[in-house]
Amino acid sequence: MFKYSSRFWLYAPAALFALLAAAVMIHWWMLAGPFEKKLAALKGHEAIPGITLNWDKLEVGGFPFRLDANFQNFRVAGAGAHGPFSWRSEEFAMHGLTYGRSQDVYEAAGRQQISWTDSGGEARAASFQAGSMRGSSIIGRQGLTRFDLDIAELGGPDFTLIRFQFHMRQGPDGNSLNLMVSTDRLPVGSKKLEHRQLYLTLEKTEALLPLLRGEKSWPDAVQRWRGDGGSEKLSDDAGERSLAELLNPLY
Repeated sequence: MFKYSSRFWLYAPAALFALLAAAVMIHWWMLAGPFEKKLAALKGHEAIPGITLNWDKLEVGGFPFRLDANFQNFRVAGAGAHGPFSWRSEEFAMHGLTYGRSQDVYEAAGRQQISWTDSGGEARAASFQAGSMRGSSIIGRQGLTRFDLDIAELGGPDFTLIRFQFHMRQGPDGNSLNLMVSTDRLPVGSKKLEHRQLYLTLEKTEALLPLLRGEKSWPDAVQRWRGDGGSEKLSDDAGERSLAELLNPLY
């Protein structure tokens, strides 16, 4: 009896570990296959109404606890609130856990090229490189409930920023969106960091929920939001109102 018990406690942990490892492997492959097929189906097509994704090369990995998609020459194009927009990244990666809440993490590297249409209908464009560029999104019952973007050491031909941050989350009342943008820059010839920050709340955002769920196009959702009496509320800090121009293309 003693020998039997000794063998059990010797081999049981190893057998349990092997069983768990096999379960993790099977679970990953069950998720990775459909994930790769879904990405292949999206290439060159609309991911949500009005927004098209494309890329030159894709590799899927992350075994055993993540799903990673690594893109080369990743491109997004479509219709924004006021007109067409596009974004191109030399390298882009998306990471998601195979368990827990529905959260994805993004990274971009290399040269970034972006074009958009401002609230006055004028076409704008910018090209820059960043020391690091990371983002994350959380999907809930109402679609996209939170999005965060953090870029460090970004610079282009006519600007340099130490840090740029953008945060968006649905309000606790379920009928508002809270936006925040902040910048940190070091003016030429100065050793003092200049920090600027803006808070903006979009109110009566029920009409925007189909957009956050990926069911309606960006221009249509914004037009309906405006038609339903949607409005924006800027923070009281009038000294940072010029930052609002960075958010104007969104709504």
